[in-house]
Amino acid sequence: MISISLQGLRKGQCLSDIWVYQYKQGGIFLIPKSVIKRIEAICRNFLWDGSSEYHKVPLVAWETVTLPKNEGGLGIKRALTWNYATIGKLVDWVYTKSDRLWIKWVHQLYIKDKDWHNYSPPSDAAWAWKNICKIKEMIKNGYVANTWILNTKGYTVSSGYEWLRHKQPQQHWTPMIWSNWNIPKHAIITWISMHKGLKVKEKLFRLGCCTDDGCIICDREVETQAHLFFDCPYINQVLQLLEQWCGFRIHVSMLGGLQNAKNCLKQQVHYLLWNALYYHVWSQRNAARIQSVLIRPQKLAEMIKDEVCRRIKVTMGRSPSRNDSTWLRKWGL
Repeated sequence: MISISLQGLRKGQCLSDIWVYQYKQGGIFLIPKSVIKRIEAICRNFLWDGSSEYHKVPLVAWETVTLPKNEGGLGIKRALTWNYATIGKLVDWVYTKSDRLWIKWVHQLYIKDKDWHNYSPPSDAAWAWKNICKIKEMIKNGYVANTWILNTKGYTVSSGYEWLRHKQPQQHWTPMIWSNWNIPKHAIITWISMHKGLKVKEKLFRLGCCTDDGCIICDREVETQAHLFFDCPYINQVLQLLEQWCGFRIHVSMLGGLQNAKNCLKQQVHYLLWNALYYHVWSQRNAARIQSVLIRPQKLAEMIKDEVCRRIKVTMGRSPSRNDSTWLRKWGL
């Protein structure tokens, strides 16, 4: 432990020693914005390219990626907001007058007998203290009578992050994508499509990256996401084959997904089929564009069936009910 005399400290003096002490005690320290921006850039680049460097436009904005899954994001936390929420712990210690050396120091040197809730730092205060006071202004409305109102156990970094982040409405389609039954690579393609991030020809043509915007598969209409996944004759043939096999209608549209499920198993299988269909249709579209190869709808339907059956066997941990067993036997499971 670092020993610091309260009487010998002046404004800004030994501040670095205090932050070293604070870091050892709780791992809390201010990170410069330039460092945080670089950290987020590395995370963003790794997400889209698997490396620290990526020079293309991301498929989905980082502001969307960092939303919780039920709000349409991937649940990745914003580094800057998380750092602010972490520093909020220092603010809370001042509110609660925690029995810590650093808290005693700021009360004696800065706050003295002033009201911390309405406190403003002096112009000659240290940089670190001014930033702590800035973060205090961000979260102070979450305190009533010096008590954090979002959590009965007091301030936590998680609750501070929830207070600071910009919340968005919950999306009705997220349970269909993030079901534990879905194969992750299928789910991520469907998620990108929900944010209109797939590079269909309509978008590429608008950016001047290709000479026409016609559908690669059917060559009848403009290749938009709506056409590719809802209207293209190719996907409709695959859909008909899969529906004949599973015995219920597969809604490619997001709006009808939950209406098919008579029980939990059928609901999960519906989600599984639906995401697999999105993934494989997009894969076939890319194969047609890059390799000029497109397999028959019957073969694609068989590929999806096999993949779904394997996933069901791996994921279904408990013994199915009698009705579910009868239903699964029709599928050969």
